[in-house]
Amino acid sequence: MSVKKTVSALSAFFAILLFAEALAFAAGPKVEIFMTSWCPYCAKAEAFFKAKGVPFSASDIEKDSAARMRFQKYGQRGVPLVVIGDIVIPGYSVAEYEKALAVAKAGPSASSQPKMVYGK
Repeated sequence: MSVKKTVSALSAFFAILLFAEALAFAAGPKVEIFMTSWCPYCAKAEAFFKAKGVPFSASDIEKDSAARMRFQKYGQRGVPLVVIGDIVIPGYSVAEYEKALAVAKAGPSASSQPKMVYGK
């Protein structure tokens, strides 16, 4: 492959990466809810994000062993546990969810480590 074709291929590759990153940013922050089927506050957390039109994934830690392992890495014992971008929120708190959504929509943080913002 010639140098010109290699440079052209690399340019296209990086353009695709930038486009994918822009799409991910425009879609909003990644939201994950760790929950159980019997928890009323988990249901409230799900209802909050549905009402706001915020896409999220909900994982039942009693039925999904992979979700339970991801949940355990946060060192929390109770549900719901909501992760918005890199912000970890144990418990049900509309105020904390709204703050975290605002921070996550503002852009990526400098830290790649999840941070606790509410309780522990």
